[in-house]
Formats: sequence, structure tokens, C-alpha cells
Amino acid sequence: MFEIETYLEELIDEFPETELYERSCTDETLEKIPEPLREFYMLCGGADFPFGHIFPPEEALNDPVSKQAFGDEWFQFGCDEYFTFWLCRFEPDGEGMWFDAWDHDSETDPEPAFADLRSFLEFLAKEYEDAAW
Repeated sequence: MFEIETYLEELIDEFPETELYERSCTDETLEKIPEPLREFYMLCGGADFPFGHIFPPEEALNDPVSKQAFGDEWFQFGCDEYFTFWLCRFEPDGEGMWFDAWDHDSETDPEPAFADLRSFLEFLAKEYEDAAW
């Protein structure tokens, strides 16, 4: 069992409205996706959480606006409901970080702050829960 699979089960228990989509990408498509997202996309074709969305891989790979905005450095794989883009680098930074939740109004460049998808989603879920109170 994949580590992310265990965490997705935990998320579904915590947020029953979570929806995981059936895997939709080919192995050829997986090779184009940043390495730390491949485990997720091997299991699912995307997801809807109460705190945001992971796009289907084909949609994320073929989004011309995302490609123009983030070039070859970042892969936009999702977003929340408040204009925060979920980004994964194609290569880790010098500290092994891959992921960022980047607010396009922040007037700063994206900077990776998470080493893996699980810690990234854990942060977003906690942030969502904290905001609900």
C-alpha cells in the first residue's frame, strides 16, 4: 500500500465529502508529472477535498495559462477556493522541498515549503479546520 493511499483514507474518514476520481492517466503521462505526485496519480485521477482540488493529470499538464505563468519550474496540480495555486516543482530545491500553496496576490515568487504530498495536504487540512472555528 502506498503511503499516500493510507493518508487519503484518513482524509476520507475526517472529511466524508472528499471525492477521489478513478485513475485516468497512462504510464506515459505519469512520466511527465513531477516525481512526488506520481504515487497519487497512480491511484487517483484527481480529488475534491473541502479545502481544495487536485486536478486530473491531463488537465494539469495541458493548461496553457499554468504553463505560461509557471514555465518549466513548477507544475500547477490543484487549487483551493481562494485563488491559491497548489504547485509542485519539477525538481526539488536544495533542501529537498517540492510543494507550495502559492497565493497569486502575494506579490512574491513561489517557494517550496513541503517535502511530500502528505505533509502538504496535512497542512492544508489543518488550515481549513482552524479557519472553520
